[in-house]
Amino acid sequence: MEITKDQKSSYRGFLVHGIFLALTVTFTEINSVLPALVLQVGGSEIHIGIITAIMVGLPLVSQLLFAPFIQSRRKKKAYMIGAIYVRMAALFGIGMLLLGADGLTPALVLTSIYSGLILFSLSGAFAGISYVSLIGTTIPDELRHRFFLRKQVFWSIGVLLSGILTRYIITGFSGSVRYAFLFSLASLMLALASIGFWMIREQEESSTERPGLNEIIHSMKSILREDHTFRNYCLTANILTSAIVLIPFYLPSLVRWYGISSSSIGTIVLLQMGGMLLSNLIWPKIVGPLGFKGILKIESVSGFVIPLLMVTALTAGAGKWLIYLIFPLLGALSSAHKMSGEAVLVQISDKEKRALYSGIYGAINLTSALAPLLIGILLNSLPFQAIFTVLGILCLAAYPLIGKMVCPVDIPRAREDMVGNQK
Repeated sequence: MEITKDQKSSYRGFLVHGIFLALTVTFTEINSVLPALVLQVGGSEIHIGIITAIMVGLPLVSQLLFAPFIQSRRKKKAYMIGAIYVRMAALFGIGMLLLGADGLTPALVLTSIYSGLILFSLSGAFAGISYVSLIGTTIPDELRHRFFLRKQVFWSIGVLLSGILTRYIITGFSGSVRYAFLFSLASLMLALASIGFWMIREQEESSTERPGLNEIIHSMKSILREDHTFRNYCLTANILTSAIVLIPFYLPSLVRWYGISSSSIGTIVLLQMGGMLLSNLIWPKIVGPLGFKGILKIESVSGFVIPLLMVTALTAGAGKWLIYLIFPLLGALSSAHKMSGEAVLVQISDKEKRALYSGIYGAINLTSALAPLLIGILLNSLPFQAIFTVLGILCLAAYPLIGKMVCPVDIPRAREDMVGNQK
């Protein structure tokens, strides 16, 4: 099938968006920058848990509310562009707040940050449903596999460059001013990222009736009952998310264990970005023969190994060299989750129901919303070593579920197994 000019333009547009979004994400990095900001303004692990739930859980859970509306639209690009500008405004507002944060109470600063991030996350969820749907409709199968791999490579280069700049800003400025500068830059990068969305060439789809709440619930039950791969993927995502939402808590735990100064946060950001970049050179070699399921399996094993490695090393009296090992590994884990999650959802969902699948996936991913809050509360009363160990063991439970999923790369093998069983 010949690839059209409009499809090539959409392909390039999504890549342009991904490059500048990588810069945005690094400047407001949830696993290092945001936890450091919380500690800077006087917060604790509980506040880190709240911010993690807002950034990770809220977008997923709220997707089901937005999915029916987006799915019923003939064109979706305008809603995605509008949402990205709302996100840009939210980041800019937080940046302006932080300029005068040193003269405000910690409670007021944290509440204001929560409000800005809630707006940022909700608009991101709204845009995310359109994003997944448009990838499926504007980028043909011939380009889609290449898109996810190239996007991750460009993402890695972007986060490495912005990681270097983030380290410079954190070490070169003091107090909340450093974070005000980072959020303002993130807002600018989102504005540039929106250019990519304008490059997308969307075809008008046939109008569909907007389903009501009862119909949505019925569809959710029906899809989860009949689509075994999607059901196993949702269970897998809930389990693996426990490893992802745990990442922001590594920083405060190790900072307090070793007595690391705030000026070293930039180095930690750079270590994570470096791990992300190096791992993205490996993922394409794995995706080729094993598909994105191979990445999910690596994520399951890594989610088990990394926390146990850290706890064991600290118990043995490891020095600060452990930081230079743990944070690159966490960057690789975060990269695997970011690339595989989006790609698998696009691959296993039907074109006509892709927006609904995204909404259902987000709504039942309860771990992303509840786990950060629970971890933050438990860390105030229990040793972090115990919590990290339990969550690490939990990640292994996802491994057999991943094996039951049937993704495009497995279809030929699945057919062979069926023929063999019939014989």
